[in-house]
Amino acid sequence: MKLPNLKLFVTTIFTLGVMTFVNAQQAKTKPQENSLLVAALKKSQESPSKSLFYIDNVESTFDAVKKVPSENIKNVMVLTDDKIKKKFKEKGITQIVMVNTKK
Repeated sequence: MKLPNLKLFVTTIFTLGVMTFVNAQQAKTKPQENSLLVAALKKSQESPSKSLFYIDNVESTFDAVKKVPSENIKNVMVLTDDKIKKKFKEKGITQIVMVNTKK
């Protein structure tokens, strides 16, 4: 390999490395959505009066739960049918969505 070809080869490899590094720095990762929460919210849109929402054990609204950033969610629990207490069933509640956030 002649010297001019070596310079061209090294320059090309260096350029590709820099471009890869810059692209990796610019790529933003989107926080993964909680599929359980997405399904519960979708179900509650169909019948909003049949769902109760709690954020950190405080009763909340559908809109407030939707606004919680997914990166701040610690866990989600959805209670349905048999797991809902009798007092809620009597009010027509079919699901309770409980969101706990990271503190």
